[in-house]
Amino acid sequence: MGVVRTAIVQRGKVWQVQVRVGKDPATGRWIRKAATCDSRAEAERTERALLVAADRDRAGWVSPTRQTLAEYLEGWLGRKAGEGLAVRTLYDYRRAVDRIIAPALGDRLLADLSPAMVQQWQDGLAARHDARGAAQAAHAYRVLRSALSDAHRLGLAAINPAKSARPAQRSPRKREGFSLAEARGILEAAQGERLEPLFAFLLHSGLRPAEALGLHWSDVDMESGYLSVRRDMVEVGGTMVVGRPKTQRSARTFVMLPQAVADLRRQQAVQGRAADLVFPADNGHALRTSNMDRVFRRIRDRAGVRPLPVYSLRHATAAILLSAGADVGVAAKMMGHSVALFCETYADLLVESTRDVAAQAGRWLDAHP
Repeated sequence: MGVVRTAIVQRGKVWQVQVRVGKDPATGRWIRKAATCDSRAEAERTERALLVAADRDRAGWVSPTRQTLAEYLEGWLGRKAGEGLAVRTLYDYRRAVDRIIAPALGDRLLADLSPAMVQQWQDGLAARHDARGAAQAAHAYRVLRSALSDAHRLGLAAINPAKSARPAQRSPRKREGFSLAEARGILEAAQGERLEPLFAFLLHSGLRPAEALGLHWSDVDMESGYLSVRRDMVEVGGTMVVGRPKTQRSARTFVMLPQAVADLRRQQAVQGRAADLVFPADNGHALRTSNMDRVFRRIRDRAGVRPLPVYSLRHATAAILLSAGADVGVAAKMMGHSVALFCETYADLLVESTRDVAAQAGRWLDAHP
């Protein structure tokens, strides 16, 4: 459909209004509306009237389609795969479509889908889901809104009905993570386990588990301490699939903590460098996420800590970096976050770190009356 653009330009003694409201999907040409007025005030009133008329006529630009929402989403997912979307993201999209969106709305014609239908779907999800289910419902809403935005842009739908609807409201859920004490207890319980260097490395590097499983020895320079995250590896349908890092910021290079380098040296001493992967399975092939998770659960239960996933070791890594006085921007880069997301995710740790800053500032003021 294109982007709505307007302009009011004075030409001599008159004012010209131009409204470019989109592209005709049949011809590819821009659809424009224009008028000439005697004053700026009249031009502004005419601009508003032209926009209202454009919205009223918008349905006339839509390409006729008898596709159901399920049929459209299938094609949309295929296009997303062709665009090189991260494997894990594509998998999450597919799961949201198959498990939440399609069962409720899939048989509706794309052209008939309305904001009221989307709202009713979201309200129903909010009424029957717990906190975890509410998070999944919110994710499904974002997937649907993105898909329908593309349908609107391509002229397959007169509007994006998900944009007008409101997502199911849910109480903010704090992301839990292991404390540093819990993480150390896990490593102590992991001593003697084949995957102990992997879990230690996750703690000392801050890598996501998928990033560590996709790590190659060529990504590591243990002499200088540099590590480059170039890919991740996730399990999809029982098969390990290599993909791009989760986000643009996830592809990063940084200097590791000395403890992370030591973890890699221990892994190298046991495994050697016969395999390209740093943390392979016994047979040298990719270590399956489900197998890693099963081993971690056993170690975690032995340590007697909270039943959180291995991903939650990243919280302890953030605690290490902030406790050591790391700049928030540097810590965020090491962990593959934007500064804003880092601050949101680890807000509890930042509150504690401000206590140290306040104490230091207080001592400085006392010394400089």
